[in-house]
Amino acid sequence: MTYCAALVLLSLIGATGPANSPSKIHKRASNRLCPDERVYTGNYRNLRFGFSIVIPAGLKGYWNSVQCVHDERLGCLCLGDHGRFIPLSHYASIEAYAGYQTKTDGTVIDFENDEISSLKGEKSLNQVTVAASRWIRIGGLRARQFRVTYIKKDRRFVTDQVIALHLGVEYQLILRTLADRYKRCRTQFERVIASWRLTRRTDQVRRSA
Repeated sequence: MTYCAALVLLSLIGATGPANSPSKIHKRASNRLCPDERVYTGNYRNLRFGFSIVIPAGLKGYWNSVQCVHDERLGCLCLGDHGRFIPLSHYASIEAYAGYQTKTDGTVIDFENDEISSLKGEKSLNQVTVAASRWIRIGGLRARQFRVTYIKKDRRFVTDQVIALHLGVEYQLILRTLADRYKRCRTQFERVIASWRLTRRTDQVRRSA
């Protein structure tokens, strides 16, 4: 399989945004796991987009990007590592995600408004309400944190989201949970927020070499 063919196959598999569930863990015939098949704990550093977090003790992180393709000759072919998905329970999860800005001239408030508008535009959600919005700092960056409540399938949910921008990259931390579990889940979310750090990106390393 050529690299270009692998890219086409990857796009057919599903070039979407952040994953909604952990990848299925299984061993290939070669007994080598691709990044999307591994389980991650403790410190996690994203070299492509330049950030790190600590996955809280007792929790596990999973690949949060497009599924990789395994080639017997070339090994694992992955379009990129965007972050980690951390399940808390059946209806609760934390995401750490980063990607290049879709609007290079947009402010962090513009990105916040886009996320809120996206939630309000989802047909499966009702009574979408912004419960809180404020400025915070993560890893030295000025960021927006906002909390949105909504009804989905007769159950009330909460999305607590943090957005920061830096050198053309959008960084996100997201907690999704049932409203009645929010206080318990928020403790773990705050740990992830407090652990978030800005690190050197691989493209910055290449420029300085």
